[in-house]
Amino acid sequence: MDEALYSIPQQLSAAAWPGRLIVRASDPAALVAALASENPERLVAVQLLSLTADSEPFDAWAPGLPVELIMRDPAGEFPLLYGHSNLLDNHPVRAVIPVQPGFGKAVKVALALDFAVRLEPAQPDPALVEELADSLGFYLHQATVSQPVEFFHGTLLGFYHGRPEPLWAVLDEEPQSLRYVADDGTESRYGRLAGADIRADSAPDAGLAAWIDRVLASAGECRSCEFLASCGGYFKWPRRDYDCAGVKRLFGELRAAAADLRRDLAAAPD
Repeated sequence: MDEALYSIPQQLSAAAWPGRLIVRASDPAALVAALASENPERLVAVQLLSLTADSEPFDAWAPGLPVELIMRDPAGEFPLLYGHSNLLDNHPVRAVIPVQPGFGKAVKVALALDFAVRLEPAQPDPALVEELADSLGFYLHQATVSQPVEFFHGTLLGFYHGRPEPLWAVLDEEPQSLRYVADDGTESRYGRLAGADIRADSAPDAGLAAWIDRVLASAGECRSCEFLASCGGYFKWPRRDYDCAGVKRLFGELRAAAADLRRDLAAAPD
């Protein structure tokens, strides 16, 4: 099977795209009907693009298939998460939350509902860094949290095990394998890299580490950064002049939390 992972809209025929699929849905009932004859092994996840849509058709369909709830306005949409709690009976559910003012409310509601969370941090301004810090504190110290919040969780594990992963991998945006297919069938890179003007000799086919080295972390600030292995130049895209002081503080807090966890586990009785 093709190694590429394609994100396609529900109105396009899945048969036209090789490899594995993430299907973006605005009408769950239509999507279930359209994929009735599709090989379920090709499906990696479905994404619900509107939280006002009725997700009931997904409830008993394709048990075990991950469902992502895509939020556009987390400060205004967070109450809508409650309407999709029944999905958990048969699916792992993750709320995808852009880091915008007030997003922390959506994080807390999603976690209370036992949804996992994937943040889309982009290049947060200082106020949003503070809100990220509040959400990080909630994730680390709130005893009722039982689901991962990415990028916090993957970064914490990377520090704990001494095997850091760049945010492109932690946040499921690996550029060497992901393809985004627009509604008109146009294919591009995925997520924040869609439409990026990157030279052919810097294409991602050499692997993520080489691609980061060539394209994303070319600035001296990145090359000397103690958190490059965990960030991978993520916060230097698209603006290379972004001030990383705030996000470095977050990485530092995660590194300290990993060290505390190692000490606590080492001191625990067998």
